[in-house]
Amino acid sequence: MKLKYYLLEKRTNNVIIVDIQPMYKSHIYMNIDMFKFVNFLQEQKKLLYFYNGPETVGSDKKHDIIEWLMKCSDYSEILYNKLTRETIWCDKGYGFFRSWMDMGADEGFIKKAVRFMLDKKVNDSREINPEEWKENFPNDWIYEFEYDNIYLPDIPINKLKQFSGSYIVGGGKNECLKEIKILISIFNIKYTEVKEFIY
Repeated sequence: MKLKYYLLEKRTNNVIIVDIQPMYKSHIYMNIDMFKFVNFLQEQKKLLYFYNGPETVGSDKKHDIIEWLMKCSDYSEILYNKLTRETIWCDKGYGFFRSWMDMGADEGFIKKAVRFMLDKKVNDSREINPEEWKENFPNDWIYEFEYDNIYLPDIPINKLKQFSGSYIVGGGKNECLKEIKILISIFNIKYTEVKEFIY
């Protein structure tokens, strides 16, 4: 769906947000009008808010993100109620597919690899013998994958499935946002990007 179409129709939807938080504000401010963003959030239905928090690599806590968004909205009561009552917050973990992504692994291969791991009931690619990887993926497997793993993040898939058909926003578009898009596509969860709110 084109953003222009969304603006004309003013359609409301559930929204998946990825890493729109203070620790990335220097990148966010270059790409996203935060006043427009918080107004957008106010108009939508339920929110699933992924962030990097103290449990992973970030210092932002949920209340830090809420306070930052509230400042951007001039302390809108509607936004406060949405963020505190209608939002699922998830400290998502960091870099679960990034090692292979950064080594140039094809997105399609990563999806197949994760499905293979799910079939084997393992959470870490190192739990599968390298010879088995080579045998099953002879055209995709490289030696470096043996020592730099991917893993399944501690993200509740049942909650993600409730957001199938949602808008998705956030960043970085080639890093954490891409990881989430790969993850949700593995489970056939549909989404529509709102490009105005992607960095």
